[in-house]
Amino acid sequence: MTEKSKNSGPAGETASFGGFQRIYQDLLEEMKTVNVRAAAQNLGLPYTEEEGVEVPFLGRTFLISNRGAASKDGEMVREIMASVLFHYIMCGSAARPAGRFVTLSELAGPLFKQSSYSGSALERPIARRFAGKSDELLSVAESLGGRREGEAGLGGISLVFETLPHILMQIVFYDQDKEFPAKATLLFDANATKLMDFESLAVLATIFIRDLVNR
Repeated sequence: MTEKSKNSGPAGETASFGGFQRIYQDLLEEMKTVNVRAAAQNLGLPYTEEEGVEVPFLGRTFLISNRGAASKDGEMVREIMASVLFHYIMCGSAARPAGRFVTLSELAGPLFKQSSYSGSALERPIARRFAGKSDELLSVAESLGGRREGEAGLGGISLVFETLPHILMQIVFYDQDKEFPAKATLLFDANATKLMDFESLAVLATIFIRDLVNR
């Protein structure tokens, strides 16, 4: 990232979603020099000179250009979301999913090995929100383009989402029973950090999970 937060957790645990204003301004300047057309071509996304590259995310279509970020629906684009989308386009990777899912700590390497961020900020809210509500989880997941596939143990549900084009996320959910509370495990495709830097990926996951649990 252009500026790293000094707070704990990846991206300062998203810097409370309020510390991105300066980062956002820096990224706006960087975007002026990005070859957006080439990024769109690498990512296989629609592009026009007038609007830029079209990026689907959370059921909306965002327009990313050298001028910044806009939304096709005319609604405001939050700075935190725009910052993630800028990083995605700046990377402009031609990588594609590996078809193998790993934890965030495996993607991050030793610097993130001891962090509890994935469990506390991402997995625990899913378990709490959908405990005893597996059917509701399936319905909400479908509204976000999730599909029921991937491996889960006995009694588990595995859901795969394309959070951004080619960036796949898997949620493995075990509902509560008489003996155990609900549990969720969050995984990403092993090639996710070839399409986006790790800190931005952690922020992407946070935005996505917050949307999931608030539906």
